[in-house]
Amino acid sequence: MTTGVRVLGRPVVVTLSVATATAALLSFVAGDIHFLLVEPHLHEWWAYGWFFVVVAVGQGAFAGLVLLRQPPWLLLTAIAGNLAILGMYVLSRTNGPPLGPHAGVPERVAALDVVCTAAELGVIVACLVLLPARIARGATTVLAVVGIALWTGRLTGVLL
Repeated sequence: MTTGVRVLGRPVVVTLSVATATAALLSFVAGDIHFLLVEPHLHEWWAYGWFFVVVAVGQGAFAGLVLLRQPPWLLLTAIAGNLAILGMYVLSRTNGPPLGPHAGVPERVAALDVVCTAAELGVIVACLVLLPARIARGATTVLAVVGIALWTGRLTGVLL
């Protein structure tokens, strides 16, 4: 995708791959959703609210940074960060948050949660596409092994 913009009065041509634009857009969407939910989570407990602030800032920063460059460290960090957020989401909906006044009480799933989760999964896929092939193969293998280990743990009762 190529677009023309003016910076300091001079025309600049910006070329983005579909994967780059997708990663940026979906990360911005997820960050914006987290930002919208800061206030209600602050009312529940200060740490819940600040968790949402940190996540929103991180996802927004990634959305801007990935438009400029896509070094492997940035893409791998985004994959790890979004996986951690998704892990916390699954934990909070199945067993409840691990800390705070609602610890151990599962939260309900809302439509906005599903949109945010889909956006975060999309960021992970876009980042895998943007990675150099050798690193992407390694990252995909690690993700598969961890996924199999988690499912095995869950199905055998090791993880509840």
